[in-house]
Amino acid sequence: MSEQALSETEGALGVHFDTVSFYRAWNSCRIEDDIPWLDKITRTHRTILLTWEPWSLAHDPAHPEIQPDFSLQRILSGRYDDYILSFAQALKELPKPLLLRPMHEMNGNWYPWCGTVNNNRVEDFITAWRHIRGLCRKAGDDGIKWVWSPYAHSVPDSEENALESYFPGEEEIDRVGLDGYNWGTTREWSKWQEFGEIFGPAYDAVSTLSRKPVIIAETACAEEGGNKARWIAGMFSDLRERFRRVETVVWFDINKECDWRIVSSGRSQRAFAEAASAFSLQPST
Repeated sequence: MSEQALSETEGALGVHFDTVSFYRAWNSCRIEDDIPWLDKITRTHRTILLTWEPWSLAHDPAHPEIQPDFSLQRILSGRYDDYILSFAQALKELPKPLLLRPMHEMNGNWYPWCGTVNNNRVEDFITAWRHIRGLCRKAGDDGIKWVWSPYAHSVPDSEENALESYFPGEEEIDRVGLDGYNWGTTREWSKWQEFGEIFGPAYDAVSTLSRKPVIIAETACAEEGGNKARWIAGMFSDLRERFRRVETVVWFDINKECDWRIVSSGRSQRAFAEAASAFSLQPST
């Protein structure tokens, strides 16, 4: 999205966006191609959240987690070391640091870096995280703020796969991220969940693990199964009353698995604009 498009969206919603989110897969990301637009954005007031995904986009859509080339052991073997080093060296040249979110939702069995799939072990995730971070330190990671970002609910929901098992250590991160969605009744396995239901237990868990700032790195709400406008208003209320350590919320504004967009209906758009405006006018605590 261009700066002009962002500004137009801000005008339509009456909301100011401090953070913009992008995704890059290791098999299709040449950092040299991205540097011009990354440089341009980092020269504005905005912060970039860049999700860095060790997988191939040309995967079997029924089983995206089965990608042996991107197993945690393959990462630890050194196969991608040159790529990681060149990536970090390029980011170092940006005018200001960006938020880098590698291997997000690691406690979800839909990604090849999850500890319970692709012949991985949960403990390999921590080793792989430290390996990647160590290489970036070697390159001089001045342009990186590290975001460790589990999903709000572990899948499978087992002791082995608990989000706490993937924590690489307080000294290895700069932010804690959390992802979670209200799928409503769009799936056989889903039901309507309020923002606090989705994030409450995970927020408590990461607050025990770390004192670093918390961001909601992905969230959105479906239209089916409840009142999306009321859900949005409730999210802003919960952020002020329950989730006081959250400093940033990133809305996954796309029509993908379902229509996550803020403008999925006029009612939802109005609710977001009104709640966000009122939220920004209140004094911070």
